[in-house]
Amino acid sequence: MGPVVSAVFRELLRRELEERYRGSVLGTAWLLLLPVLQLAVLAWVFGHLLPARAQTGDLPFVAFLALGMWPWNLFANAANRGVTALTDNAALIGKVTVPHRLYVDVRVVACALVDLAGLALVLAVLLAFGVGITLAGLPAALAALAVIGVLALAAARLLAVLQVFLRDIAAVTGQVLTLGFFLTPILYDRSLLPAAAAFWLGLNPMAAPVEAVRRALTGQAPDWLALGGSLAVALALLWLANELFRRARSHLEDFL
Repeated sequence: MGPVVSAVFRELLRRELEERYRGSVLGTAWLLLLPVLQLAVLAWVFGHLLPARAQTGDLPFVAFLALGMWPWNLFANAANRGVTALTDNAALIGKVTVPHRLYVDVRVVACALVDLAGLALVLAVLLAFGVGITLAGLPAALAALAVIGVLALAAARLLAVLQVFLRDIAAVTGQVLTLGFFLTPILYDRSLLPAAAAFWLGLNPMAAPVEAVRRALTGQAPDWLALGGSLAVALALLWLANELFRRARSHLEDFL
């Protein structure tokens, strides 16, 4: 990335972070308050209202849920924000000569910064309340989060290009992400499910990194083979997204 492109990237990132909640009453506090509210509601519903809640051993259910939800949010928010990155910047794309994928990457990085800050805050709170979190597993957790970051970048780039040509993609993305939330082991422990269900749910590339984050931060060994499989899927999707960007480059501005 050259100096000019780097400068544009930094300026777009600053603008994305500043303008996302400009004019709202609580400003950027919404970035942390909304996930915390979602966590509280899900913990109450599945921890108290429904008898068939997840079995989490010695780990409190709210901690089990938080350690799955924030890694998922890193992926889902990046994909959801990235899908309209090109169409939202249509006027700017015709005036500033930078790689088109830069507009998508800015949104992915902005979402990652916010969600990683939220995860750090969650870990601090859990440690303060004496929940069994071990920071010795932080390197393994960061490796799993890196896999999620590659998946998020690949999904955002792929969806952003498709959105230029098929304007239904943004609406479909939100619905698919909602389904993906329930097909990812966030609310439940996959190891407690019937073998057939656990196998099919394990094919979800987000399952291994979410489980790896949770296991690493609770003193357990991640499944490195499964995590490697998710990384392979992520890299394949990233390659596909980059190829689509390359092939569509000469047509993007016509459709924007």
